[in-house]
Formats: sequence, structure tokens, C-alpha cells
Amino acid sequence: MTDEPSGEEMYGDEYKEANEPIFSGIPTFLKLPEVERDQLDENDVDIGILGAPLDTATTIRPGTRYGPRAVRAASTVPSPPYEHFNIETGIDPFDTFKVADTGDAPVSPGDTRQSQLNIEDAVAEVSEQATPIVIGGDHSISYPDIKGWAEANDYDDIGLIHFDCHADTGDDGLTGFEYDHGAWVKRVYDDGLMDGENYTLIGPRGFWPGPDTYEEMREADMKWYTAMDVAGMDLNEIVADAVQRATDGTDAVWVSFDVDVMEPAYAPGTGEPEPGGLIPREAIYMVREVVKALEPDDFGFDVVEVSPAYDVSDTNSYNGGITSGFANRLILEVMGSMALAEKGLEEGSPIKPKEPLGPSPEVETQADD
Repeated sequence: MTDEPSGEEMYGDEYKEANEPIFSGIPTFLKLPEVERDQLDENDVDIGILGAPLDTATTIRPGTRYGPRAVRAASTVPSPPYEHFNIETGIDPFDTFKVADTGDAPVSPGDTRQSQLNIEDAVAEVSEQATPIVIGGDHSISYPDIKGWAEANDYDDIGLIHFDCHADTGDDGLTGFEYDHGAWVKRVYDDGLMDGENYTLIGPRGFWPGPDTYEEMREADMKWYTAMDVAGMDLNEIVADAVQRATDGTDAVWVSFDVDVMEPAYAPGTGEPEPGGLIPREAIYMVREVVKALEPDDFGFDVVEVSPAYDVSDTNSYNGGITSGFANRLILEVMGSMALAEKGLEEGSPIKPKEPLGPSPEVETQADD
């Protein structure tokens, strides 16, 4: 990671100045510079954004192959400039990290498994030089994401914090394909990259997978908090438990966020919407707090299952929609919390009102004599 630089030093005038309209130019993520994956080191890149436009391992509604494009499009509203000071957390990730868009991993629509291996290679190449943030794509990409990241850094034991409507721990996914988007957690577990006690799932609900799979998860010491648990519990307790489990005896932690964990009223652009999910404030807060507690040099993140064809207000992915905009916001929150962790801070320097929040105490008036 960089040593106390400033955004203006790293990015020059583009840090604070909008040099072209948002609808002009190539829509890289946040209109950040595009850097070839084999050149991240020589460009001092700390965080590499990678697209994984694969959706041939999905089982219901396709379209997540366009997820990376839609999230990038959403990220250009209202960016540039690069400066992204978060008024709530008081931190700007671009004052700490140099971030670049590394393009997309190569995929072949006719060969799902080869596409996943290509994604694994691309993530490994990024991970050898920088912290990877991957935009999916269906959730099957998380297995090659994690495998490429772990192998590039010689991680033997990783922790996994998984936000999702579904457990994705099926032996063969939903339709008998062992590498589909409902089986990637099981692939990570079967490879010995992760022990059950280092895994926490946040947000499951609905009707899949069935009781036998959850029995197997319980026997493997996996843990989960349903969407109703999230609604009824202190979020800080869930975060603390997930972080403790993920970091107990592990080398690094991956956080994977499936947008179908959200209540579909807030994130309709996904392949398998299920009522009763998380609301944005819950999700953003937990992601902030989880990442803030992790070591940014031994960390990876992906956000998956954005399917813009079903997204409200997105008819062409020129500017993204509600769901892709939410995914963009999550990535910004992740980078902001990484910056806080890098600096060893619980909070940055948010600008506060002069007076404390809430009603001012009434001034007692003197009684007439």
C-alpha cells in the first residue's frame, strides 16, 4: 500500500477537477485510469478493479454478464472527479490508495469452466500486485476469485464473510453442475481453502437450499444469520462475530456480496430476487464495519449478480440503474473502510455541525419577581 500520499499527488488535477462530461470518454470504473494487469506494480497501483462478465453458470434469470459494464456506467454518475470524501465516515479512499481499472477477465460464452479458469488467472495476476475488487458476473466467479487470490499470495487458510440470500453450499448447485453459482462455497470448502468455523453467511431467506444442506453446514461448523436475524439483532454483534470467525487462525479474509441479499424493492436488478431482504442502510453499515476490521493487504472483495436487464431505470447501461448504483456504492464503501483500516482509525474526520445533534436544551427563563 502507499505511504501517506494525497489524492492530488497520485492523480493530479483529475483528483478534484472534472475534465470531461460524465457521458464522454471511456467509462472505466469511476473514470479511473485503465492499467494493464501486468503493469500494476510499475504504476504503484494499490487496488485493482476487475470485471468478470460471466453468467453461463447461473440457473434462473441470466444477464449478469452485463453487470461489470452497468456498474462502471453507474460509477460515472456523478463522477469524475476522483475525490470521494464520505460525509458520514470522513474518509476519502483516494487520499490513501491509488486505484486502477484493469479491465475484464476474458470469458467464452460457450465454455463456462474455461471462463472460470481465465477469471482465476486474471484475479491471480491482479492479486500478485494489488488488492483485488471484482465485479461480477454470476456468483460462480467467487470460487475462481478466491482460488486465484489465495494462490497468488500463498494463503493456506482463508476466512469468508458471505452476504447472500442463498447459502451457495450445494454439492452440485441447483441443476447438477458442480461449478454453478449455487455451489461455489462448497468448492472453496472442498478444496481445503476454508474451514467451516471461518465462514459466516449473512442474509439468507426463502426456500433454497433445503434442510439437508443446512444440516451439512451445521456439521461443518458454518454459521449464518438470516435476514430476520439481521432485522432483529444489533448489527455490531453480527459484524463482530463474523470478523472474529473469519480471522481466527486464517491468513486472509475474502468478503463476497451477492446483491440478491437485498430486499428486491431496493435492488431489483438481479437474477433471483426474494422478498424480505436487507435494506441498504443495514448492508452498507455492515460492509463498512466488517472491512474496517480487516487487514487491507490480506483482503479481497467481490460484488456479484447485478443483472441490469431487470434493473429499474436501466434500459441501456449508459448510466446504470438502482442496483448497479448500489453495487458501485458498496465498492466505494469497501475502499473507504480499507483506508480507515490502513490508517488504524475507527473514523476519519467527518465535518460535524457546531451544535450537537438533537434538540437544544431549553434555556430557563427567570420568573418575574
